[in-house]
Amino acid sequence: MTGRTEAGTVRDFERGDVDAVAQLFQRTFRDTETPSPSLVTYLKQAFFDHPWTEPDIRSKVFVEGDGRISGFVGVFPSRLEFDGRLLRAAFASSLMVENPKENPLAGARLVRAFLSGPQDISLTETANQTAIGMWQKAGHPLDPGYSLNWLRVLRPASIGIQLLERRFGPARLLRPFGRLTDRMMSFAKKSPFHPAYNGKLTFRDVTPDVFGDALLTLKDFYPLRPRWDADSLGWFIRQAEQKLNFGYPEWRVGYAADNRPLAAYAYFTEPGGIGWVLQALAAPAMAGDLVDDLFTHAYRLGCAGLRGAAHPWLIPALMTRRTFFYSRSFYVAHARDKALLEPVRSGQALISGLAGEGWTRLIGDRFD
Repeated sequence: MTGRTEAGTVRDFERGDVDAVAQLFQRTFRDTETPSPSLVTYLKQAFFDHPWTEPDIRSKVFVEGDGRISGFVGVFPSRLEFDGRLLRAAFASSLMVENPKENPLAGARLVRAFLSGPQDISLTETANQTAIGMWQKAGHPLDPGYSLNWLRVLRPASIGIQLLERRFGPARLLRPFGRLTDRMMSFAKKSPFHPAYNGKLTFRDVTPDVFGDALLTLKDFYPLRPRWDADSLGWFIRQAEQKLNFGYPEWRVGYAADNRPLAAYAYFTEPGGIGWVLQALAAPAMAGDLVDDLFTHAYRLGCAGLRGAAHPWLIPALMTRRTFFYSRSFYVAHARDKALLEPVRSGQALISGLAGEGWTRLIGDRFD
């Protein structure tokens, strides 16, 4: 499928485009020219070996008149269900344009090509400041509930140094002093992170397979949800396990007295650093138990803090536990049938993390 424009052509992404898109990715997001072989391999895997690949829901490239690829929007097909209705969905990811000031309409054309696809609902959970402007100009506002990012400070001195490192790299030399300061503070004041066990749930460390089994049960608490099965969900979990730039993944499930899973979360832990929450979901009224166990677990493993995004059912529990909220990436949902957007607007849609784009290594990972 192609769409001709005044200054170039938008067409479907093909296997033969992978090297050019990898180079564009490196220039846009990594400030380097030469892509690593692992990035080239990963692009083929993520976009062409995806378990829900569909021939008519494809990533798009922007091609200049001389045949050079100067723009790309990654598109991940998804399968959702809502009130017994099976839906075709698509996530837009990794929107990038070379020299956007010289070709300011290329990004908008890529977004338009994505939105004109055959999917019932179009989504993105990773729009940055530039991309959100393109979506808004097309008449699609961000969704506040799924766009919130949050940060919970667990060790104040260490997290302060972590944040300083992002602006001044040599500040990492101060890490031992941060750990010492936090230890002294813990002696002076009892840690607020303690098990919140109240007889409802017992949380356990589990394997990725057991975590996946819990998600297949817990997803049914959400009216709009992915049509995972064991094979497809296993593929997404294996992809996420490779995102080691965030640390190492921890998988936890909260069980009721009768051994039913009623909550689950997965996060990447980095002792002395800021952990990142991949997925968290729970039965109604169990979000507080989940958050308490999450913070306690991360604290005991030495994390300086935890951050996450796009889990609106956690927001009330997070707000009452001294969590900071900020904007980093933005969520947008569009559907021709506006009824499909109701669970998104009410925060009852499971469409983020492993159910969205969070599994892909293109978000935050490195390719050596």
